[in-house]
Amino acid sequence: MIEDGGKNDEVRSMEFRERSGGGAGAEGVKKAASKATDDINESAEAFIRKFKQQLLLQRLDSIEDYHQMLKRGT
Repeated sequence: MIEDGGKNDEVRSMEFRERSGGGAGAEGVKKAASKATDDINESAEAFIRKFKQQLLLQRLDSIEDYHQMLKRGT
């Protein structure tokens, strides 16, 4: 009896498909990569939205401070 290191035929078949670039294994890898890219894009878009909102708030605070400074000067 040949020892296969505890791997069954299905696992060896999946590994072969992944190494050869075909079969369901490759599709799974592509889907996982696509999901990871989507997650990164969503995170980046959320970061940009938050950053722009913070810039707007800082600008409004600055304008308000400027108007208060003008009122004190007269």
